[in-house]
Amino acid sequence: MVQIATAVAFADRGGYITQNAMTQHSPAGIVDAAAGSTPLAPSSGGGKGTTSHRWVPVVLPPLVGLLTLGLTFLYWQSAESGARAKQEQNFQVAADQIAYNLKDRMATYEVVLRGVKGYFEGSERIDRAEFQAYVGALQLRETRPGLQGVSLVMQLPASALAAHLDDMRQRGFAQYTVRPEGAREVLAPITHIEPLEGNNLKALGFDVLTLPPAKEALDRARDTGELALSGQLTLLQNSSPGLVMYMPLYGAGVDTRAVHGRRAGLAGWVSAPFLLEDVIHGMSREFDADIGFRITDDTSAGAQTLLFSNVVHQAAVQGDVPSGLQARRVLELGGRRWVLQMSPLPAFAARFQDEGHHPVALMGTVLSLLLAWFTWLLATGRERAVALARDMTAELRATRDDLESTLNAIPDLLFEVGLDGCIYHYRSARSEALAVPPEMFLGRLLRDVVPPEAAAGCHAALEAAHRTGYSAGHQYRLELQGATHWFELSIARKERAAPGDEPRFIALSRDITERKQAEARTHQLAYFDALTGLPNRRMLLDRMEHALRSAQQTAQVGAVLYIDLDNFKQINDARGHTLGDTLLMQVAQRLTQQLRPGDTVARLGGDEFVVLAHNVATDMEAAGRQALLVAEEIRTALEAPYTIDTHLYSTTGSIGITLFPKRGEGVEDLLREADTAMYRAKDLGRNRIRFYEAAMQADVQERLALEQDLKKAHALGQLAAFVQSQVDASGTVVGGELLMRWDHPVRGNVPPGRFIPIAEASGLILRMGDWMIQQACETLARLQAAGRELSLSVNVSERQFRQDDFVERVRHMLAHTGAHPANLILEVTESLLIEDLDDTIARMTEIVGLGVRFSIDDFGTGYSSLAYLKRLPLYELKIDKSFVDDTPDDPSDTAIVQSIISVASHLNLRVVAEGVETRAQADFLVASQCDCLQGYLFGRPEPLAAWLGRLTSPQ
Repeated sequence: MVQIATAVAFADRGGYITQNAMTQHSPAGIVDAAAGSTPLAPSSGGGKGTTSHRWVPVVLPPLVGLLTLGLTFLYWQSAESGARAKQEQNFQVAADQIAYNLKDRMATYEVVLRGVKGYFEGSERIDRAEFQAYVGALQLRETRPGLQGVSLVMQLPASALAAHLDDMRQRGFAQYTVRPEGAREVLAPITHIEPLEGNNLKALGFDVLTLPPAKEALDRARDTGELALSGQLTLLQNSSPGLVMYMPLYGAGVDTRAVHGRRAGLAGWVSAPFLLEDVIHGMSREFDADIGFRITDDTSAGAQTLLFSNVVHQAAVQGDVPSGLQARRVLELGGRRWVLQMSPLPAFAARFQDEGHHPVALMGTVLSLLLAWFTWLLATGRERAVALARDMTAELRATRDDLESTLNAIPDLLFEVGLDGCIYHYRSARSEALAVPPEMFLGRLLRDVVPPEAAAGCHAALEAAHRTGYSAGHQYRLELQGATHWFELSIARKERAAPGDEPRFIALSRDITERKQAEARTHQLAYFDALTGLPNRRMLLDRMEHALRSAQQTAQVGAVLYIDLDNFKQINDARGHTLGDTLLMQVAQRLTQQLRPGDTVARLGGDEFVVLAHNVATDMEAAGRQALLVAEEIRTALEAPYTIDTHLYSTTGSIGITLFPKRGEGVEDLLREADTAMYRAKDLGRNRIRFYEAAMQADVQERLALEQDLKKAHALGQLAAFVQSQVDASGTVVGGELLMRWDHPVRGNVPPGRFIPIAEASGLILRMGDWMIQQACETLARLQAAGRELSLSVNVSERQFRQDDFVERVRHMLAHTGAHPANLILEVTESLLIEDLDDTIARMTEIVGLGVRFSIDDFGTGYSSLAYLKRLPLYELKIDKSFVDDTPDDPSDTAIVQSIISVASHLNLRVVAEGVETRAQADFLVASQCDCLQGYLFGRPEPLAAWLGRLTSPQ
């Protein structure tokens, strides 16, 4: 009893170190020593001195920092001011230079005009060649850029105009005239201009008195006798804004001391037109290129005229320079007042940006802060040392408490053990959950408290940890309180306190029972079916691999039986998935009961099961007989009714068998062969057993190829609609049945019995069925247009009928084509009535509400029941050809046909007999009151277009 209790304690979660051990190995002793030490604590005697110097770390560092920062700022401010002063001085010098050079250039133009004036006053008559030679010698364009030329303006009264024109024309200017035309008392035409070429020719003969700015300057020059500069005007040479200087010319002996004398003695003027912008550009080498300026004419009060500007706007002039750096100069030129406004461009400021003092100031700031920080370190050293000691003490205590709480939070068992397995200490956070007091472990060996098997594993783990220093992952099992618990052991070797000490180990035992259970559940889900508990496909393939290898090595023959339940889907859909699951579990139980020892039954999914039989026989023939016996027993077991919720349900199984080993075949090949054999058993009528044959695979491949061709047949126009006529008792055509035909380019005419089942299985029947109904509706519409009210029957498959939107599709096709719904008959088979009869009736009723009629095709060959005939909204019954073939000679078939006609008559249903091929059959059916006849006797199926053309053509 003690051994069991101690085993429980060892297996449960808890700790291993005693409180005494904890005290020995924790840092608490260090913490206490630190807390109790006195060297770092301030003495009581020194308290007064400490208080008296407490202001030092607060005041001294900021004071040192502020002092050094102030010195740094004074240096930076001085350097910055010097840079600004230097920049301003250079700017003013550059501004003066610009103003001086511009004024000097205007004075040069004045000198030129005075020279021409002297030339005029010293000559009795101005000869054009002499004037040209004189002006040409001045080389004005080369030495005075911007100056357009030098011209002579003569003043003459209107009475002297004719003589003036004759004189000018005699001088060689045959086309000379004074412009602009008009009567004026006084004229001032330009009579000479040099250089006399290019645009200057436009100015010859122009009366400058007609220009107000020019007239004002001419009058001012006349009255003052001095140079007069015009306001801005448009030059005749190039239609550009420019300026003109005028110097007056007086006759010989004229008294020019008074204004009236100057006016009376005026002979004309010497003028010099120029473009100020060209003048500035010509002087660009004399100006500072980094100075932006603008020139305005400020002569008229309150009005300024911009003469020149080399900046876009004032903000562009200022750029990054100080906002106060501006210069303004006033030039008095020829009686006009020019104002120069100058500002430095960013490039000018960049030339004087000596930023060497900025890094020095930055370095000084950094050094100031470092000096203040170093001063603070020196001033607070003792206080920080005391605070550090206090913080370290608190940290050690917190570490001790944290370690204590961490050990208490560990949910596993911790032990300190020796190499022989002796337990020295323990620690457990769940001591209350142990069956015995934990102290009972101390001093005992592991083999005394756990079973021998677990003890052996623990000692092996100790040996491994002793060799390598660590051991992990060893798992052992204990039976505790009637339940199995799993544990995982991790062991680490402790460092020896002194050489020669016995090795000690720390062992941690963790309860991994839940993990083991989760692994088992994962394995179960991965390899077993969740519903039945049988092996799933993965487990089956693994066991088949082993069985195949074993059969190849031992020369034994095995068998694979592929089982599929018949009509299970109908039961599952009709009664619900819960009942279906119960049925599958009962099937699994019956299959398990039929197994031989060593065999396997697996569920692949749905209602498919596989039985793997090992070592059936030593040769293929005997193995086949034995496998057939096993399959027959299984088929018989599955055939018995199943009791579910007091109700009996019946289902059977179709079984396919294949034997192994076979040359070159793997497990997937075996499953495929058994599956193929099973489907052949279903094709033979279900509840059957079939062995795999090579021809079956060929048939499967042919079926697959046919399905692929069928998918392309509609798009390629290989499918066609045919019609077989239906006649009444007199032989008159009253309708027809639409039949689909497939004309394959290689296979030829593929029988409907061959491709319709494939279309059903693959879902292609949905698209094909819609196309047939569309063809029927379009044909009915054409018949109606021709005045023929005939009916057309179209076969509707069960899969097509069950579509959710089938009713809506039919409604749309009727509305789209305009066909009369009453002439459209939809033929369904009796198999449609097996599943969900109520839903079938509801859907048929909804379609009948559109006006469409229903017919039961092949009546009597399937689920024949008079009960459903009463409930279904039917219009017609079709007697299958198999009943018509032997009438009227065979009494049984004759009786069946007559019974069907009689039942239909009582239910007010129309009857159509199919497969009528002889006159005797036709006479018998007419005599039996059959409404319509259909068969080769009245016509074979023919293309829809031909049938329609024959019925709608004029008779």
